[in-house]
Amino acid sequence: MVQRIEEQDGHMFLHFGDPPEGVGNIEFVNCVAHQQNSILFCKWCDPDIWVLPGGRVDPGETAEETAHRELLEETGATLKNLEVLCYIHCFMYNLEYWGIAYCGEIEALGNPTDVNEVTEARLFSHFPENSGKPGPFENECKALYAAVMRKLSATKN
Repeated sequence: MVQRIEEQDGHMFLHFGDPPEGVGNIEFVNCVAHQQNSILFCKWCDPDIWVLPGGRVDPGETAEETAHRELLEETGATLKNLEVLCYIHCFMYNLEYWGIAYCGEIEALGNPTDVNEVTEARLFSHFPENSGKPGPFENECKALYAAVMRKLSATKN
């Protein structure tokens, strides 16, 4: 399944299932961490919005290593059972690039260590509403949140 997401500064395609043909170099990851029926979000310092943890892949780092590192830095959490949720093909900011969204079960909660980027992390059983204008990647966050909630619901049945 492929889902097109419109954002403020472009669009992206979420490719669920097998990796799509022509996947390029993975430049960023998102990490959807769950505990029971709640998803872990982090609150960016500027602007003051809730987002899913994630970030750029560092040189020499695998995408999976990035997922664990970014989640730990932005939320203080560690995961078990990490798996690929989807591949993300972005056409944003006049650039084209690829990413991966992972999902996994929270093994332990902690506190964010990257206090220059995030102010707090919190589990939500609903998508958190941001006051003011939507932040970057808000529609992507909503789509990834919904996909994991569907996945969790399906595994219960």
